[in-house]
Order: sequence, then C-alpha cells, then structure tokens
Amino acid sequence: MDVLTPDRILTIAGFLGVLVLVWAVIRHKRAPLAARLATGRKLELTETLNLGGDSRALLLKAEGQTVLVVMGRRSGTALTLLAQNEGAAA
Repeated sequence: MDVLTPDRILTIAGFLGVLVLVWAVIRHKRAPLAARLATGRKLELTETLNLGGDSRALLLKAEGQTVLVVMGRRSGTALTLLAQNEGAAA
C-alpha cells in the first residue's frame, strides 16, 4: 500500500499552488478589497488604548459622530460623545 502516490503528490502540490496564488492576489489587492468591504459601515473602530490592568479606551465613529468608550471588567463602561471640530485641520 503506497501512501505517497504520484497522483496524491500532484493533488497536494496543486492545492498548495492555488493557496499561494490566492494569498498573492489578496496581498496585491489588499487596499481596494479593504475599501470595498468598509463601505456602508455605520460603526468604525478608530483607536484602542490599553489603560492598564483590565481597562481600555476605545475611540469609535458612529454615524459621523466620535464616541469615547472606557471599559473595564470591574469598573463598568462609560460612554462620552466627543465634540466635532469643524474648522480644525488634521
């Protein structure tokens, strides 16, 4: 009983070749794919910051407004709506 027959080796090599080809295409077209997947989202995670221990701060954009979320396992969750700076340059 042969475990590694030529047809099995060719099948595995072909499968690995297809995987490498798909990986290369995705790496090459990463930015357009990410932009296409991000369209129409109402909630976007802008930044995260670990505050130490089990607390963290999240900066979210929800329907055009910026929200600061501070959450911890024992301290609960706090939401703060941040003011929009219309004339500020980034």
